[in-house]
Amino acid sequence: MNFRDLTSEQIAALICNSDSTAEAFSLYYLAAERLTDYKFIFASDKGGKPGFSVNRTFSAGGAVRSLFKTDCILVLDPETSLQMASGQATYPIDYSISLDTNAMSYLVPHMDGKRGGGIPRDFLEVFEFIARPDVNIDPLPYFTENLPNLAIGKSADDIFKNIRAYEILRTIDSDWLRSKGEIRSTLSDQEVTTSAQRRVSQMYLDIGNDAVMRQLMFRHQFMYACLLKMSTIQLSSPGESVGKKLAGFLEFCHSTLATMSIREIAVAREYFRLGQKLTFFGKIQKNSQKDLLLLLRNMAWDMWHVRQLEQSITFTMERDARYFFPALLTFDKKFVEIIDLYPLKACAFKTDSSRPLMFFDGDPFRLIATDDEDGTSAVRTYFTDYAITAREAARDSANASIDDVVRALETELLVTAGS
Repeated sequence: MNFRDLTSEQIAALICNSDSTAEAFSLYYLAAERLTDYKFIFASDKGGKPGFSVNRTFSAGGAVRSLFKTDCILVLDPETSLQMASGQATYPIDYSISLDTNAMSYLVPHMDGKRGGGIPRDFLEVFEFIARPDVNIDPLPYFTENLPNLAIGKSADDIFKNIRAYEILRTIDSDWLRSKGEIRSTLSDQEVTTSAQRRVSQMYLDIGNDAVMRQLMFRHQFMYACLLKMSTIQLSSPGESVGKKLAGFLEFCHSTLATMSIREIAVAREYFRLGQKLTFFGKIQKNSQKDLLLLLRNMAWDMWHVRQLEQSITFTMERDARYFFPALLTFDKKFVEIIDLYPLKACAFKTDSSRPLMFFDGDPFRLIATDDEDGTSAVRTYFTDYAITAREAARDSANASIDDVVRALETELLVTAGS
């Protein structure tokens, strides 16, 4: 195959879109000299396991979700491919399971003994999992969601209590838990407090970093804008065909946001198909203006946390780790339903970039289909070279105006919800 007329990103996309991992590996070896700074991850029924960053569901209702549908993965990069050529590839990995705000709200009361009667058996299952010495957890979603709260002057006391609780979770004494059925840390109270104070101090440093806060608030606003538009379309014409509603959302992504966000398009399609039966949107209904915007803002954080997982896969948390695999622990079944709409079959990223290329484990053309069965009309309208170039040219301007877009969408939604 001739790759001369393709960019390295196009070659990476071609490899990730292969019909099989065998085909993907063959293409990789043909183009290896063009991909020296790329890494690839493929969902697979065989291969290595990414630590405990795999899908599982607990009896208490909690769930761990990774970006991939399978428990095993295959990877490709220059170093791994050399090892494979000479025999068996062995590569060090790092992984972490993020606790979202919802998970903290479920777990902390049981840690503090506020509910009495000891830890319920179903929650004990979760704590025993977290307490395993080979299970790594992190509070990234909780930190992210609460940075704006600290920035606008919200008391740090509640946030500090939860971060202190996280430090205990991170260092659970597994022997004590097993013998006494109680949560305590392997660290002293003073060590737990000092570590929590250090994390809160880091949060304040992040708040003082204008670039970090601008990027964070833009990403939340972007997700919020998507949800506002989806909700307005659904509430204004719930009986309209899925194709017609989706066409409106695609045009919004193209013309207003200058970004075709396929994961969010997958969510929109399912919402337009099921309405409130997609329980993530269960409370989004007419005549609910009072809490409508707050609900959607909170839902936007959930949507961003999934995107945060995608970005995290480009991280290297330890110096010798060749790959990092993130996952999320939540007790929000409605949120899990949304995550499960878009499992990945493959992803690729440049080692010097935090922009991974993600590829859906399913038929992506069905996700964007409007008035036909295979998405041909949408492809001709929004995925030609001309359309892609037009979005790229308009993106900086669209990003800069996101606050104005959000204000207009809020007004439109409130009018629609109140009519």
